[in-house]
Amino acid sequence: MLSLVLLAFAAAPAGGAAPNTAAIDRNRAAYRSCLTSAVAAAKPPAVTADKFADFVRAQCAAQQQALTDAMISFDMRNGASRKSATEGANMAVDDYMETAKNNWAAHNP
Repeated sequence: MLSLVLLAFAAAPAGGAAPNTAAIDRNRAAYRSCLTSAVAAAKPPAVTADKFADFVRAQCAAQQQALTDAMISFDMRNGASRKSATEGANMAVDDYMETAKNNWAAHNP
């Protein structure tokens, strides 16, 4: 029993309470909303499959940066290195971008 208490204490982040995910949730919603708007605005022939990612990055740069920063901050508060947190955040943003690109491509063959 004592070892479980010690294990739980050791696993808890420094500073007491667990970091809150509200900032990530808020920024994720804003980024997804921006992606949805950008997908709707990306009209061929001006936007091609090759230009789609650049178009969306230009439209959603602020939201993408805010989400990335929130994810990095959260992971670092939970003990991840900056490099690891940055890689994880970038992979998550890339996944959102890839999903948006696939949705756009399905509607614009």
